[in-house]
Amino acid sequence: MANRIRQRVLHILPDGSAGGGATAVLGLCRDLVATGNWDVGLVTAPRSPVAEQAEKSGIACLPLDFFTSRLDFRLASHLAQQMAYFRPDLLHAHGARAGLPFCLPSLSKTVPLAYTVHGFHHARKSLPLRHLGRLAERRIFARADAVVFVSDGDQIQAKRERILCAEHERHSVIANGIDPAEFEGLAPCEERFDLVFAGRAHRQKNPFFMVEIMEALRGSGIRLRMICGGALEPSLRARIAASPARDSIAFSGALPRRDVLRAFLSAKLYVLPSLWEGLPIAPIEALYCGLPVIASNVGGTDEVVIDGVNGRLIDRFDAATYAHAIRDVLGNEALRIRLATEGKKRVQAHFLRATHSARHQDLYRSLIHCPEHSANGR
Repeated sequence: MANRIRQRVLHILPDGSAGGGATAVLGLCRDLVATGNWDVGLVTAPRSPVAEQAEKSGIACLPLDFFTSRLDFRLASHLAQQMAYFRPDLLHAHGARAGLPFCLPSLSKTVPLAYTVHGFHHARKSLPLRHLGRLAERRIFARADAVVFVSDGDQIQAKRERILCAEHERHSVIANGIDPAEFEGLAPCEERFDLVFAGRAHRQKNPFFMVEIMEALRGSGIRLRMICGGALEPSLRARIAASPARDSIAFSGALPRRDVLRAFLSAKLYVLPSLWEGLPIAPIEALYCGLPVIASNVGGTDEVVIDGVNGRLIDRFDAATYAHAIRDVLGNEALRIRLATEGKKRVQAHFLRATHSARHQDLYRSLIHCPEHSANGR
């Protein structure tokens, strides 16, 4: 029997820092490699954590700096060079910064393009940038052969803002997920904490508000493990050092994902007061580790955390309200165990990566073999 010809898929992920989006994309790439049916490439920031992990996983890593400026028209030509080198059968862009270069005429449309929305970040920007961000998304949607949302909330927002229109026939929701094998053999850290927060030091994750929550909990004996690396880390360290709650916060910058998961196993509750989300992966990981989640009631998160079932969703960014919910759950062990049990069930039912990777492969095959692209010899 002749050997099956492997298809070539090239992912574009501009931000090479550690985070939920990177975890999801790397997981998908690893699953594709594991099937033996795909040659997988990843365009991402050079010398970044994502590039390092990709190379260790047998993923061809093609370095490209997307952050030279907001409007660098050379990006399209640089990306075209990487495409010419890898010769993909399909492209998969993750986020607007990855998708926008494909709206320029210098990048050919002969290769099908899938575009994944990992949250609409323009919605939180000032008016001129918000409007430009919406226009950019509309251009990318029009260029893409298929659009993937990681949450129902993003799809609803795209329809509400008329980014997703009736003529966009091919779109779907494929959630982020976890691989249970990655949790096997993990041991808790020696030091135990009541709360854990793990997220980028970025305004989106609202890390300074976590300090306010701990100040509202001052005197309770409740301790927090805070894992938070990124641009705001120096300011966040200074804020913690000046806080009256500093002795109850154990802070570290970014850690390898394995160490983050071990930290989850060493705590009782995961707290995530994000200002917005696409579909956050850290709460999924925390739930699988047996932690109920206390989080802000924002789109995406509300598809992972069901209020009163596997955690608590808080409507207001009020530190006293979060502190009350935390005391309530930690003070009732039977309640905490019930929430934890239901949380793991929800992950196993809805957020296993293998199922979602299989759906991506089905989408890829349908795009590669569609008549429009077959006619161009792809």
